[in-house]
Amino acid sequence: MSTPQHPAHDEIRKAVIPAAGLGTRLRPLTNAFPKELLPVGRLPVLAHIADELIGAGISDALFIVSDRKPQIRSYFGDRYDAAWAGATLRCSYVTQRRQQGLGDALLYAEDWTAGEPFAVAFGDCMIDAPEPAAPLRRLLRAHRRAGAAVLTEAVRPKEVSRYGVLAPARDADVSSGLAFRVADIVEKPPPAEAPSRMVVAARWVLDTAIFGHLRASRPDARGELSLTEAVRGLIAGGAECWAAPLLEGEARRDIGNFESFFTSFVRAALRDAEFGASVRRVAAEEMARPPSRSH
Repeated sequence: MSTPQHPAHDEIRKAVIPAAGLGTRLRPLTNAFPKELLPVGRLPVLAHIADELIGAGISDALFIVSDRKPQIRSYFGDRYDAAWAGATLRCSYVTQRRQQGLGDALLYAEDWTAGEPFAVAFGDCMIDAPEPAAPLRRLLRAHRRAGAAVLTEAVRPKEVSRYGVLAPARDADVSSGLAFRVADIVEKPPPAEAPSRMVVAARWVLDTAIFGHLRASRPDARGELSLTEAVRGLIAGGAECWAAPLLEGEARRDIGNFESFFTSFVRAALRDAEFGASVRRVAAEEMARPPSRSH
């Protein structure tokens, strides 16, 4: 099959950020505050993501929010300025009326994408890397040869049932660190049935053909539209899907529960250029104390 022609990665300027989830695993904190604005170091989660997008050359973002999260629009307004890059992210918003899954959220972006390919950055997942935008730039390059491209990472076998799991093509070398072709993707399979340990790592680049497959998809048992099933439809229709692996020293940080929130904040605090030494000193003092019950 001939390789489809797609815009060069530096021509992809739009990103969709789904951020309408209820944050139930972080209650009662998220009863008052969106999880996407929880602080990780000096910035909220979404500001880290915005910096990542700007670093990868994205200039326009659409936040898909719920009516319970006016704080997101209040924080970003019409533009987010990254002083370190001398660049601006133009910000738009759309309200997802009911939480019916990631696929449903993306359908709200169809008019905004205006027929252009676009990135998807999950609003509660940061990419922790020496150069935070580098994984997304590799993903944008992988999209040159595909109708869909996904960032991926290897997880432990017992964890695969939490994610969309990739089935690499037969000729794929998943250990090389290079982009590889995906033959299929399965949503949250039991460990014994998972086609690999390579899972979706919270970033996609998609052509607008995905919207037709989303509309043709049936809701799952929870009444949600699955992006995984729509991508399977793309692949079945002849489009290629490629995966760009996270490399050594890079990781997805899912700010979806208290454990991941606490550990992500601690990492950021320990690395802080101004206060990291103080945080490390306090951490050492606390680790020397006998364990105590916490609230």
